[in-house]
Amino acid sequence: MTRQAEIEARIEADYTAGLRRAGPREEAEPVLAGGVAHHSWRMSPFPVVFARGSGGEKWDVAGRRYIDLWMGHGSLMLGNAHPAVVEAVAKQMQLGQHLGGAHVMQYAWAERIRELVPSCEYIRFTASGTEATLLALRVARAWTGRPRIVRVDGHFHGWHDEALAHALPKKQSGLNPGVDEFITLVPPLDTGAVLDELAERDVAAIILEPGGGSAGSLPWSTQYLATLRRIADLHGALLIFDEVISGFRYAPGGVQALAGVRPDLTVLAKIAAGGMPGGLVGGRREVLSVVSGGLSAVNEPVHVVHAGTFNGFPLSAAAALATLDLVADGTTQATAERVTCTLVAGINAAAEAADLDVRAIHQSSIFHLLIGALDAGDPISPGTAAIRLLRERAADYATLRRALLLEGVDCHMSHGWLSIAHDGPLLDEAIGGFERAFARVRELPSFRAPAELPSTVSSERCGTTCPDPTCPSRFRLVAGCSVPVDRVEEAEKEGDAL
Repeated sequence: MTRQAEIEARIEADYTAGLRRAGPREEAEPVLAGGVAHHSWRMSPFPVVFARGSGGEKWDVAGRRYIDLWMGHGSLMLGNAHPAVVEAVAKQMQLGQHLGGAHVMQYAWAERIRELVPSCEYIRFTASGTEATLLALRVARAWTGRPRIVRVDGHFHGWHDEALAHALPKKQSGLNPGVDEFITLVPPLDTGAVLDELAERDVAAIILEPGGGSAGSLPWSTQYLATLRRIADLHGALLIFDEVISGFRYAPGGVQALAGVRPDLTVLAKIAAGGMPGGLVGGRREVLSVVSGGLSAVNEPVHVVHAGTFNGFPLSAAAALATLDLVADGTTQATAERVTCTLVAGINAAAEAADLDVRAIHQSSIFHLLIGALDAGDPISPGTAAIRLLRERAADYATLRRALLLEGVDCHMSHGWLSIAHDGPLLDEAIGGFERAFARVRELPSFRAPAELPSTVSSERCGTTCPDPTCPSRFRLVAGCSVPVDRVEEAEKEGDAL
């Protein structure tokens, strides 16, 4: 057995011995396919089963306490079981959890969204973010009469076929064999590739995460988003911002408010639903009118059928309204980002002290862990290389997560979200948990820092407002456009001449 395998086996044995009582009951394991209800919750040899959560903490079924850095996959900006949200949901529950039709809370929820995100002139509710991106693409095709969608590589839009096209082997994963034909991937920040694709005039929409692909693990810039807006307008395509992650986290109005770029359609969920099941598509009135039998861009009658038992769910509406009231002025976002900045600095200090090739970076109040980035040559400004590292280092990420769970910290395999509930003593506890977890993995050869560290550390700003302008854990500001602006201007002039 190699030294690497020996230490990995020891950490797994510690995990099994220390957390077996926190795992699922043996007789219950066969009930759930795969043992869990989400692929990210899988753990070997077993997942920890949680019983309750409060603020920035949670407890497993054996009563063991953890600092919660999942925050409901980023949906809990206020922390778990915030009193205002609990009160609002309990009050609505007494009035009925499902009224079998339109209800007053739906309208109040939609109006509040429109106040905070003015581009959402019309709104249609769904039961999840995945359903919302599915609806947005269907609306775009109906409105434009065009078949093709342009997606940015590394950006996540849920788990339906069109969101996963080109990302998974179709036969093994059960995707529609023909889905790739109408989904085109372009590299991140490559506006030249977008311009070339849209020149074919068969593209219905461009969809992307404006705050950076894969929950902010990839960079973004205002110039990039503004150029996409111009290209979409030039070629009659819609611009769709998937702000499921960034909406109400980066700013009360989302990334579109920070960038000053107005999309045609916006997809929201998570915080937008108050940490409850729910999502929505918002956008231009004439575009979203296609769900009620409107006219397309070429004045042809169209009707996108859209249904869903839990669309605009009253309990989700109650939670959303309570949450949106508390995030509307921007102080919540500023607090969460300040806390994240401190956590990331603590993680990086602990990794350096342990001589580990682990670094943390952050976008707003989302942090990402990069294992092997120093060896790859740039710890601060990852591109698609960050996604590649995650795939190549999957075993190391799993080992680190086991070590973190043993030390009372739980986060996604490669990233985590913070909330205002982490401000204070929990933050110091979280940093201490990372320090102890790093001590468990420091002897692993795959975690060792290279002998010579790269000098490409930048403290340039990335387009959002970090409390610490010199924070070296920010993304480097990428220029944002791989195509000269004059090429876009030239195309615009040609369009005017037609």
